[in-house]
Amino acid sequence: MTGWSAAEVARASGTSIGQLRAWEGSGLLVPGVASDDGYRAYGPDDLVRLQRVLLLRTLGVPDDGIAAALEHTPDPAAALQRHLDVLEAMRERLGRQAAALRATLDGRAGDPATMFDGFDDPDPVPPDELADLGRAWARTWAAGEPVDGAAAQALAGRHRALSGPELTPGLADALDRHGLGTAAYARDALSVS
Repeated sequence: MTGWSAAEVARASGTSIGQLRAWEGSGLLVPGVASDDGYRAYGPDDLVRLQRVLLLRTLGVPDDGIAAALEHTPDPAAALQRHLDVLEAMRERLGRQAAALRATLDGRAGDPATMFDGFDDPDPVPPDELADLGRAWARTWAAGEPVDGAAAQALAGRHRALSGPELTPGLADALDRHGLGTAAYARDALSVS
C-alpha cells in the first residue's frame, strides 16, 4: 500500500474512524491515494491536511470554518509555519503565566510586574495579516452580512486560525482602525457556535 488506512490514521491521530468518514463525506478531508487493494488511503499530503484540521479544532475553529480557513491558506507549508508561530507564542505566554502563578504561590510575587507577567494582551498575528484581517472584517460588516451568515462565519474561521477564538482588546483596537464597530461585529461573529 502506498498510504495509510483510515484505521491507522485514526489510531495515530486520536480521531475516530467515524469522524474521518464524516470529514470525507463533507469534502474536508478526502483520502487521495488508491491502495493496492482498491481502497482509498491517506497519503502524506492528506496527513498534513488532517494535522491542520486537528490544530484548527484545538484553536476553537468549528468544522464549517475549518474549510474556509484551509482554502484561504492553500499553501500548507506557509499555513503550518503560521500555526507554529501562534502555538509558540501561546506556549511562551503560558510559561510566563505559570511562572507568575508559581511566584505568587511561593510568596515571591511582591510586585504587580511579577504577578501579572504573561497576562498582557498578546498580538500573535503578524502586522500584514492583521491589516488584511481588519480590512476583511470591515468589508464584511459594511456589506451588511449577518454575523451568523456564511461570509462572516468563513471570516471567523480564518480569524480563529490566525489568532485563536478570542478577540483581545489589542486586536479589537486594531480591527476598529478599519472602521468603528468592526471589532464588535467580529466579536459577535466569533461568538456564533
